[in-house]
Amino acid sequence: MEAVRSVPVDERLRIDVDSLRAAIARDRADGLAPFMVVATAGTTSAGAIDPLAAVAEVAAAEDLWLHVDAAWGGAGALIPELRPGFAGIERADSITFDPHKLLSVPFGAGLFLTRHATVLDATFHVSTSYVPASGKLVDPFTHSLQWSRRFIGLKVLLALAVAGWDGYADVLRHHLAMGDLHRERLRETGWQVMNDTPLPLVCFVDTAGADPDAIVDAVNATGRAQIFAATLPPDRRVTRAAITNSRTNPEDIGALIEALDDARRTV
Repeated sequence: MEAVRSVPVDERLRIDVDSLRAAIARDRADGLAPFMVVATAGTTSAGAIDPLAAVAEVAAAEDLWLHVDAAWGGAGALIPELRPGFAGIERADSITFDPHKLLSVPFGAGLFLTRHATVLDATFHVSTSYVPASGKLVDPFTHSLQWSRRFIGLKVLLALAVAGWDGYADVLRHHLAMGDLHRERLRETGWQVMNDTPLPLVCFVDTAGADPDAIVDAVNATGRAQIFAATLPPDRRVTRAAITNSRTNPEDIGALIEALDDARRTV
């Protein structure tokens, strides 16, 4: 971890670009050689989307590889009305994205996307006499650690063939609506929302001070919902709920609110 620099975030839990520039300058002054910036398009804990365009400007000016972790939140770019919030991701050198998350493709179906295919070939290519050459074809086994592989891409292809991009956008809009409804109901019933994201992920605390971890344990013990606890910078423990099932409806949100209210009366 000595080679990793954590960069402070702003009040919206997004990477602070001025702090990023300062960290790069300090390392260069110390004789070190920064080579990559990692931004996030929808953090797992809070759904925060970094200012990708501004980070891309820094990476370009400093000649650094820009990687964007869009594993969970990247699906938001499929919705036209959310797409401006992801501006700059198209400038990334590489992106991670997991269709098995918000796109509901069976686990696991992670994607690594890069505009620099020769980097993968230079890193992973192995020539052996017993593996026939494929001419100009790109063999997947020479572009990652895994050789003999399952056809993971098939389930992504079939899901897209059935739903299409527009169908996925409609499903994701439903997720967003349920996330907004959850925030509204939480505020109405004495909870405080602690994160700022358009994505269907809500971090919250009881305004009366009930312990977030105890709330999580109590709700999960009922079997009525599954929620989690998370820690937001600088060190705030919160309860976290994410909408990831396309069948989630207002009645489900109501049931979760009831379970949360029952839990805080008993913890």
